[in-house]
Amino acid sequence: MNAGNDHLKPSEIADLAGLPEEEVRGYIAAYPDLFPYRSIGPVRLYAPKAVESVGKLAEAARAGRNPGETTEEIDAAEGDGAAPSPVTQAYLEARDLKDVVARQAQQIETIRRETDARERTLLERIDALEEALAREQKQTSLVADWIDYFDAELALLRRPLLKRIFEKKS
Repeated sequence: MNAGNDHLKPSEIADLAGLPEEEVRGYIAAYPDLFPYRSIGPVRLYAPKAVESVGKLAEAARAGRNPGETTEEIDAAEGDGAAPSPVTQAYLEARDLKDVVARQAQQIETIRRETDARERTLLERIDALEEALAREQKQTSLVADWIDYFDAELALLRRPLLKRIFEKKS
C-alpha cells in the first residue's frame, strides 16, 4: 500500500459500513475520541478501524444499548492493535490498484501519442523520400534515354566511311 493512502474519507467509511454518510458524520462528531484522523488541508482522513467503530456504534444504537459501553468496547478492541477487517483492507488495496491503473493508463496514452507522432513523422519522411526517388528515377530515365541515343549515333559513326556515304545516297 502507498504511504499515507491508508486513510479513509467519511464517505468511504459510510460505503464500507453500509450506512448513510450523514449517520457516519454524526458518529464521528459525537465520539471524536474514537476516530483519530489526519488532515490534508480541509479534508479529514480517518484510520481504517473507523469502519469497524462506526459499525459497532450503529449496531449498539439499533440494539438500544448504552453508547458509553460501546465506546469502552471499541477502545478496548483498538488497544489490541488488530488489523482492519479484510473488507476494509481489500477496499484500500483496490483503491491503490485503481490509482496504479489510472497512472498506467496515462503512461500508455502518453506512449501512444508519442508513437503516433513518430509514425506520422516517419510517414512524412517516407513520402518525401519516395518523391525524391521518383524525381531521381525520372532524371535517370532521361539520362538513360540520352545515353541510348548517343550510343546509337556512335554505332552509326563507327561504320566504315564508304558504307555511310552509300546509305545516305540510297
